[in-house]
Amino acid sequence: MPSDRSPLDAESALLAYVLLLVGMYAIGAPAQASGVVYGLWLTELVAIALPAIFRISLAGVRIAPYLGLRRLTWKQALIAAGVATANQPVISFVTWLAHSVLPKVFVDAFDAKQVVLNSIFEAHLVPMLATVVTAAPLAEELFFRGFALPAMARSWGPVAAVIVSGALFSGLHGDPVGFAGLMEIGIVLAALRLWSGSLWAAVIGHAVNNGIAGMAFVLGWQDPTVPLHWAVLVRGPLLLMVGIGVLARVLGSPPRTALTDEQRLPPQYALAALLALLWLAAFLRGASQMLPQS
Repeated sequence: MPSDRSPLDAESALLAYVLLLVGMYAIGAPAQASGVVYGLWLTELVAIALPAIFRISLAGVRIAPYLGLRRLTWKQALIAAGVATANQPVISFVTWLAHSVLPKVFVDAFDAKQVVLNSIFEAHLVPMLATVVTAAPLAEELFFRGFALPAMARSWGPVAAVIVSGALFSGLHGDPVGFAGLMEIGIVLAALRLWSGSLWAAVIGHAVNNGIAGMAFVLGWQDPTVPLHWAVLVRGPLLLMVGIGVLARVLGSPPRTALTDEQRLPPQYALAALLALLWLAAFLRGASQMLPQS
């Protein structure tokens, strides 16, 4: 008989995260060097989403219910979009603080990255916007708020799970200056997942956040040479304090629904084997692209 205790815990989430990081550099980086839009889709689907689905398929639970792919009301969807929109000054403020205090080597790397991203959005506006509002939210929410958050909450409780999953989400981006801002986004998205009981709230929030960030590149608002507007310096810390209060209330309130719905079934070994072969093929292809060409 299957065990009453799911094997999906913090250890399984951290091991999957290691596999994710390997895929990011061995699958995603070479693919993005060949073509940025194609590479981003491959990164999101194979390097990020696949390890989560692989691990869940071996756990003996139904994938969709475990991930929290539950129906979301229109009111909840609008609230998720509104929260992501209202959170923008907080992200800008926190990132501005980091930009102001971190060593110059990190700041210069961040500024150079912003310039590169601006040029990419200018050259591939429609496909880039489509990618950042679909592939990235779906894949990253599936891993971090669908799989890792409940797995970590099982071992450490919701507070630690929200913080650690947010830190891992930020670490994925490899950006010291943007780390605090990205971690704050991850925490907000985790709060939306806990508040609504549905992963779709986090997906919507993530999509809105990325859409606004993408348009900011198009409009030149992400230009590192442009000083932060004084209104952001006022609204950012105020909204941050409000957000901390709301987060404490969400974490202190009984969840509307269980964080996970562990509908038991036999482990899906065939699916796991297929996903493993797909990941290995992408890994070997990426590794071959990184080898010196004769």
